[in-house]
Amino acid sequence: MIIIGEKLNGSIPSVAKAIAEKDADLIRERARMQAEAGATFLDVCASVEEAVEVETLKWMIDLVQEVTDTPICVDSPSARSCVAAIPFCKRPGLINSVSLEGDKIDTIFPVIADTDWECVALLCDNDGIPDSVERRMKIFFGIMEKAKQYGIAPSRLHIDPLVVTLGTDQTALTVFADCCRRIKYEYPEIHITSGLSNISFGLPVRKNINQAFMVLAMNAGMDSAIVDPTNKNMIGMIYATNALLERDEYCLQYIDKFGNKASEEAAQPAPASPLDEKMQKVFKLTQDGKNKEIGQAVQEALDAGCDPTAILNDAMIGAMAVVGDNFKKEIIFVPQMLAAARAMKAGVEVLKPYLATGEAGSAGTIILGTVAGDLHDIGKNLVGMMFESAGFEVIDLGVDVPIQTFIDEINKHKEASIVALSALLTTTMPSLRDTVAALLSQPFRSRIKIMVGGAPISQEFADEIGADAYTEDAASAAECAKKYAESGFCAKAAAGEFDQVSVKGEESVTAGAEDKEKNIAMTDAQTKSEPDAEETPEDDSYETSETNGTWVRRPLHEAPHFVKDKVDLSKIQFPKPGEGYKVNMEAAKEKFRNYWAHKNTGRPLMCIIARRPEVEQYSDGTPVEGGYLDQICQGKYYNMPEELKWKDMEDKYQNPQRIVDRYRYFCETHAFLGESFPNLNIDFGPGSLASYLGSEIGFKEDTVWFNKCLDSWDGVPKLTFDPENKWFKKHIQLAKDCQALAGDDFYVDMPDLMENIDVLASLRGAQDILFDLLDEPEMIGERIQEVTDIYYEYYDRFYDIIKDEEGGNAYTVFQIWGPGRTVKLQCDFSAMMSPEDFRKYIQPSLRTQSENVDHVLYHLDGPAAIKHMDALMEIDGIDALQWTSGDAGPDGTLPDWDVIYDKAIAAGKSIWVKVYSGEFEDWIRNVDRIVNKYGSHSLFLLFPEMSMEQAAYLLDYADRNWSDVKGTFVESLGR
Repeated sequence: MIIIGEKLNGSIPSVAKAIAEKDADLIRERARMQAEAGATFLDVCASVEEAVEVETLKWMIDLVQEVTDTPICVDSPSARSCVAAIPFCKRPGLINSVSLEGDKIDTIFPVIADTDWECVALLCDNDGIPDSVERRMKIFFGIMEKAKQYGIAPSRLHIDPLVVTLGTDQTALTVFADCCRRIKYEYPEIHITSGLSNISFGLPVRKNINQAFMVLAMNAGMDSAIVDPTNKNMIGMIYATNALLERDEYCLQYIDKFGNKASEEAAQPAPASPLDEKMQKVFKLTQDGKNKEIGQAVQEALDAGCDPTAILNDAMIGAMAVVGDNFKKEIIFVPQMLAAARAMKAGVEVLKPYLATGEAGSAGTIILGTVAGDLHDIGKNLVGMMFESAGFEVIDLGVDVPIQTFIDEINKHKEASIVALSALLTTTMPSLRDTVAALLSQPFRSRIKIMVGGAPISQEFADEIGADAYTEDAASAAECAKKYAESGFCAKAAAGEFDQVSVKGEESVTAGAEDKEKNIAMTDAQTKSEPDAEETPEDDSYETSETNGTWVRRPLHEAPHFVKDKVDLSKIQFPKPGEGYKVNMEAAKEKFRNYWAHKNTGRPLMCIIARRPEVEQYSDGTPVEGGYLDQICQGKYYNMPEELKWKDMEDKYQNPQRIVDRYRYFCETHAFLGESFPNLNIDFGPGSLASYLGSEIGFKEDTVWFNKCLDSWDGVPKLTFDPENKWFKKHIQLAKDCQALAGDDFYVDMPDLMENIDVLASLRGAQDILFDLLDEPEMIGERIQEVTDIYYEYYDRFYDIIKDEEGGNAYTVFQIWGPGRTVKLQCDFSAMMSPEDFRKYIQPSLRTQSENVDHVLYHLDGPAAIKHMDALMEIDGIDALQWTSGDAGPDGTLPDWDVIYDKAIAAGKSIWVKVYSGEFEDWIRNVDRIVNKYGSHSLFLLFPEMSMEQAAYLLDYADRNWSDVKGTFVESLGR
């Protein structure tokens, strides 16, 4: 529940008096009390004449920010006052409010569009508050149209349906609740709020009405409220209602809020003492990650008489709680969090002999591992250290853990109550699903909680596979485990209080759950019928359609309507015998030249690969992006002859004749349309430069990895070009052989060598590189420079083999070609780095690399890397940006990613967008939005493999609707 503290409003007499008399203490105290009570935002409303409102708001906001960092809710009936007050706030907050009255929405929305500010929107217009649900919903859809126009996501809006006084209108609640349900139905992610005290105006004992309204409104979907956060009865009602509405699993939030109140109220502050100083020193050294100093500090605390359990729980685990919180707020980053966990581990080693048996891991026992098929361990290791830092005993099973091993270890360790599963690859998500399914069917199910996490995992996926919890990072994982422990679950599980369930019984329980789900699904299906005409706003510029069971309204451009049998295929041209596999490659090259120069004409560049008619019967129509098994990066092999299928990993990755024969089969069964072109990927895996420097390569069906080869940097000579390295010799020979076999029929791609600190992480291990970055940063800077210096020594050897007659080359996976030396640069490790370290160590390397080639595409991978966008856009040599939200994340058309594209386009870069979310017509609608905002002159679109009819329809639609579009964002830049 989002609590907007209401006690700093000039309409309250005591606050009005404080404003008039400039009583700063009252303002500070009310801010402090509301913040400590748990307010999400603090509403600041001056309620003075407009002539002095802005200066009054500044005075109040400054005072509030002196005592708390809780975000401000800027509250004024004047849109201009709200906008003027935004710069006074140190962090994004909430604007209260907009509506369809006057020009409020067009004054505020443009200002907050490209920020993280949220906004309250009232369902009223120039005619006041509507008297019916239908009229309020019409206003709601008008507000959402404006939000879409300005690129404001629904999740940033707090809709207030406006409750009227119950004493004068007995339908006050029912109208409000009906609006809530309809709004949540249309936009599940949107917030609904209320200044709920209006409902009780003029009635006796108003708190009774207010509390009852709160409960019923929450049941209807309200998840935000303007209330007094210091009102214990109201806040208690909110937390209890959340629990009763099944929004608080195991009542953890309720317990967290109220479980320790009695002890807190009884506690008295102790006077400072030498013991406190010793404890504070341990706390500080843990927080700062001083692993070489903490051992002595712990011993000094013990010698001074500090209780060993208190040192563990209060000093070290207490410090780690602060570390986790600072990580979530991006005050610190992965290296600092890892260092703190390492320091605590060192401190615990000194402490262990002094602790009673079991106290070092008294929070519970966790079994941890990366699922079968996944060999990545950095995320798992970090989570394990954070678990230990939270007081848990961790049984780490390592990577590539078979399902049966998890089952055996859980059976072996009866005290274990949590199983934490990690998966870093999209290709190992099925393995995670299978592992969870197997654990759910075991007799021990009732005594374990299953936590999942990893780059491709989402809350949706976790819910779908039946996991008990999903956590997005190590700090969140530790916090989640602590809540299970605090709730008593871990202790009860370890004590054997949960009965074993027979497998047969488990199946019957599961069957019952499935029946329940079916009933719920039927109810939802009945509820989610197409809206009645009278409930749909009369607006011809919108359509209402169903996507994944949810009715949504979309603006009409030329509404895409794909009917396979009505598609004209006459415009599709196939190469004639002797013409290779691509028709008119010169035209595609010309569009690439213009793309790099940010002046493409006609429609955007579009990579479209279509199945030829002879293999269409073997496809089920599912979008294919490629990746493993019978797939490549461009699509899928269909009905591949048995003799072409790879027999082992050497056959798949290292046999040039077989690799080329298989690719010819792919080319013969697919058409390369738009700006797609045949290009053969000869990667040994992303990051092969590490293998040239000493790492051994591990090949699997669905992934490739590079084994750590350095335990330390001691005695390691300068990294230099080594033409005799066995992997380099194999790889360069593969390129030569494939190029000779390909002839002029298709390009052989530049392999993905990888760059900078990513290479060091392969050589040394990501976790050790994080420690190195903390312990010996200057040395790591020097090693990054060595990688930078030799990168083009290797690149040039491949380039001289694969370049075409005009010196251009294709680059692996990304389906790009450039006239001249063309490269993709990246730094995946940057997701774990602070912006300061990125600027110091990575930006110079990238700048140097980009200055040595003709065209550069930068690959930005994952939300944790977005914080480096400003530093990246300062590099003139980067010509285009390719963004991916991470394995299995939403595609590049999501409005949430506009903040990335805005910065890229504003910096004069082109953008590369991958399209795959939803169905075929959704792809088109999503691209409509991208083209309308960013234009067609600097845009490359990569689509999944598709049918010939889909390809013909898409190209025709693009020619008619996406050609020579300037883009609203580009126009706003004055270009």
